[in-house]
Formats: sequence, C-alpha cells, structure tokens
Amino acid sequence: MTFMPEGPRRGAVLAGLALLASPPLFAAALADAPRPAQAPPSAYAPSIEAARAALRKGDGVAAEMDLRRAADAGVPTPEIAALMGEAYLIQGDLAAARQWLAPGDFAPGDRRYGFHMLARLELAEGDFPAAEAAFAHALEGNPGTAEIWVDIGRMRYRDGQHHLALAASLKALELDPAYPAALEFRGQLARDGQGLAAALPWFEKGLKSAPDNLSLLGEYAATLGELGRAKEMLVVTRRMIELDAQNPRAFYLQAVLAARAGDYNLARRLMWRTQGAFDQLPAAMMLEGILEMQEGNWSLAVEAFDELSRLQPDNLRITQLLGRALLENGDAREVIARYSTLVQRSDASPYMLTLVGRAYEQLGDRAAAAVYLDRAAMPPPTGISTLPVDDAGELAIFRWGSDPYRLDAAVPKVRKALAAGDSVGAARIVALLGQRYGDSADVQVLSGDVALARGQAGLALENYRSAAQIRLSFALLIRMAAAFRQLGQDGAARALVSDYLAQHPQDADAAKLLAEMMADKGDWRRVGLLLDHVRTLHEAGRDPRLLGLLAQAQLALGDVPRAETQAATAYGMQRSNGRSALILARVLRQAGRTEEAGALFAKAARLGFADM
Repeated sequence: MTFMPEGPRRGAVLAGLALLASPPLFAAALADAPRPAQAPPSAYAPSIEAARAALRKGDGVAAEMDLRRAADAGVPTPEIAALMGEAYLIQGDLAAARQWLAPGDFAPGDRRYGFHMLARLELAEGDFPAAEAAFAHALEGNPGTAEIWVDIGRMRYRDGQHHLALAASLKALELDPAYPAALEFRGQLARDGQGLAAALPWFEKGLKSAPDNLSLLGEYAATLGELGRAKEMLVVTRRMIELDAQNPRAFYLQAVLAARAGDYNLARRLMWRTQGAFDQLPAAMMLEGILEMQEGNWSLAVEAFDELSRLQPDNLRITQLLGRALLENGDAREVIARYSTLVQRSDASPYMLTLVGRAYEQLGDRAAAAVYLDRAAMPPPTGISTLPVDDAGELAIFRWGSDPYRLDAAVPKVRKALAAGDSVGAARIVALLGQRYGDSADVQVLSGDVALARGQAGLALENYRSAAQIRLSFALLIRMAAAFRQLGQDGAARALVSDYLAQHPQDADAAKLLAEMMADKGDWRRVGLLLDHVRTLHEAGRDPRLLGLLAQAQLALGDVPRAETQAATAYGMQRSNGRSALILARVLRQAGRTEEAGALFAKAARLGFADM
C-alpha cells in the first residue's frame, strides 16, 4: 500500500524537503567549520543506548542529557538527530524538535525512524500534508512498522479519511498482531463501528501482552462502564491508580460510575481529583453540568450546557439538558426564544415540546402551553427531517465562500437545499463531496440523507451501511431504521435496533426506540421488559409518553395494579394530554371503575383521542 501525496503538492513538499536537507550556504559553512575529533563508537555507544532506554520509558529529559554527552564525545549529528527529535517531542518542545528533524539528515539506519518522528511533529502542529510527506519518506523501500501504521491510521481518522484509517489499523496488525497500540486503535474503531461488546476482545488481547499499559486499561475500563459492568470497571480503574496514583482518567471514569449510581457527592469529589485534566472534554463537561443540576445549581448548569451546546449544536441530548436547566433557573422567556423555531418542526421531540409548553405555563399563558403539550402527547414521526442551519452554519458558508465544497461549509449548504425542497441541488453537492472526500463516513451519511429525502431508500441504506462500518451512532441508527421502513422492511429495522441495543445496553434512547417498535408489533411483553430497563437507567420518570406506553404493556399482560400506577402518574404529569387520559381510562375500565373511566373517555375524546 502506498502513502504519497498527489500531484503538484507532492512535488512541492519533496522539493522543500530536499532544500531543507542540504541548504548550500549552511552546508558550505559546515564544511569550513573546524570539526572536533571523532571518538570511536565505543566512546559514545553507552550514552546512545541509555538515551534509547530513556525514550522507551518516556523520559525525554534524560534522553536529551545522554544524547548531549554523546554529541560532546564527537558523535555525528545524523547518528542522534532522530533520537534528539523524539526527546524534544516527548518534552513538548516542538521548535527544538524541528531543528533536529526538519533537515531530514538521518543516519541510513535511522531514516525510517527519523521521518516517523518528523511526521509526529507535523501532526502535533496540525499540518497533515507535511505529515503525509514525512510518512511517505519513512515508508520508502520498506513496509513500515505497526507503530508507523497506527500513527498513519490516527492521522487519517482525524483528517476524515475514515475508511483508509480502518485499512491502516489492519496493516498495523498484519505487521505485528500483538502490538498494544495497534490493538487499542483497532478496539476503538470496533467500538465506534460495531459496538461496545465487539471492542472488548481487542482491548483484552492488548492487555495480555501489556497488562500495565495505562492507555489500554483506560479504554478497557471506559468500555466496561458503557456496557454497565460497573464492578469490573472499578477493578480496572483501581489498577490504574495503583500504577499511577494521580491518574486523572481513572478518577474521571470513577466519577462517571458514581454519577450513574446516583452518588453525586462522590462523583463531585472524584472530579476534583482529576485536577481539571478533562475540563475541555465534552463528556466531562456534560457530567459537570449534570452534577450542578443535581445540586440545584441551575445557573451553573446553564453555564456548562450553554458552552457545550456551542461546541455541539446538533446534539439533541445537550439541547434538552440546557433547556431544562434554563427552565428550572426561571428563564422561561429564554427557553421560548431559543427553541421556538426548533419546536415548530414536525420532528420536534416530545421532551422539547414539553419544555416549551412548561415555559409558557411558567409565564401564565396556558393556551399557548396546551398547543405544545398536546403535540408532545402524539406519537413521534418515524422518518427523519433535515436539521436546521444555525448561525454557525451560516457563518461557515460565508467564511468559506471561496471554497464552497469544504466539508464544514458544504454540510449547511446541503441542509439549506433540502429545507428549500431542492433535492437535486443537494444531490449535486454531495456528489462533488464524494469525489473530494471519498473515504469520509461523514460524507456517506450526508449522501444517504439526500438519497432518503429523494425517496431512494436503497441508495441511502447503501451509504449508511458503509458509514456504519466506521461509526454507528444512534443518529445513524435512526436513519437506517427509517430507510428500512421506507423499503417496507420493518422486521429488518427492529433487528437493527435490537442488535444495536445488545451492543449498547445502557443506551436508553435505543431501548425506547425498540420499545415503540415492539408496541407497533403488539409484543407487549418485550415492551414491558424494555421500559423497565429504561427505568433502571433513570430515564423514564419524567416522560409521560413512555409511562403511558409502559401502562399499556402492563395492562396487556394483565397487571392492572401496576398499569394503574403508571397511567395515573403519566396523567398527573399532563392532565391536558388526551393520550394519557385515554390510557388511564382504559386501565380504570379494566379495574371495574367504570364511572371514572367514562369521564376520562369523554375528556380524551374532546382532546381528539377517541377509544378504538
């Protein structure tokens, strides 16, 4: 497999490297300069070997000192350039690392290693084309190493070349099936594309050869936690702390575990022990916001979620959390101002509709509140709709007007075209994007969205399946299920969601979706099991629609007392909700309370929910 920039860029990069390798004036100056007498190899070999050992331990400072002793003993610069470059990379001194690595003046036996370190330097500075060129030099005349191919794979993933990243991970394992970093990378890709359970064997295999590898232990612990295997996760994090008493990731993972168990005070204390190491990590920012909510610090929660929503404006979960924090903080007008456009959409979530309804109630406008609360009671649409273009999207379109097919500008352009009903224009944009970003899973999802909007469900599913090999998110799962439904394959849609839930058992949204699918099928036993599971995840207590669905399941299974409890709770939360009134009426009729049931049947009918 080759790894080389294309066309003029390749020539320019290689020409630049050639100039750096032998600048005439610099070379002449060196030729005229007096040179120290070179010591025999035996004089400096111990220092170089000591430096290599220090680098293996990650001690860049010690390696630098050993290499300076070797240089003082007369070792030629090419013999230590790659080593010194890595030493400075470990220390984070990129300018010093560039002085040693950029000339490309490495001893013949160090060329692959030296250009690999140069590639790492370019990646650290975000220069992907220069990193590509350095990797190309490192691979000249050799297949590379597992370490190089892991770095290439991670670079490709960051650069949106997702399928090439997967290929690189396989190449790394082909070269060294037991290399811990390759197994970690493959496990991360498997977790994104196949699911949590599929990732565990890769991490476990890596830990067999490197049982004290903190990075592998962290990935393994995080995956166990997402699977709900809390005790095993705790054992792994404790081992991480034994190896590194100040390890911030171990404390962060334990904080997540404590929050899921409802021990928010412990979660807070554990987050303090991370010493701010995860302050800019979106998942940690969300945890901080949730902890503020649990302590009733609504203004601080608003601050946390507001910052997070700017980073991830399309994340519905963050939008919901911010909306609730605003409402609890008494900012009803802000809730309405922020989300009035969102709730006008046909696919607005029941949660957001309820929030806006409650905001109007908080302002005393019950007539406006009823409109949104009634809509929240209706079953959600099964298809997908185009996300609106927000201010950031409009800014991206304007900012990259000279390069309209840059990905961050093209995505909002496609959304605008679809929202305007211009599916032909949207299809033209994604076709050009496919040519430019052929290995991007994100572009494949976008292409699938356009195909689905045009009624081409088969083509949409083809794009979605390819993207799912890289990253099967819940958002993509919904799209794939919608495509199956358009094709009349409801059974395939249920199987897809069921398989996803098996891989992500803690995903409450997936459990809710499958429960609704099973209700459509009439499998009330499965509905009951799924919604009981959702309740263990603390996700159903504030959702009258799901409580009503659970009541229907319990009623169908003959458990009238439990059905009455759930139905009464749902109705008590939204007395103007016709669907909740109808479900409670059916339960009361089954319980023999015909007079109360009759009154509720009449109320439900007035609200547009007649008994069938």
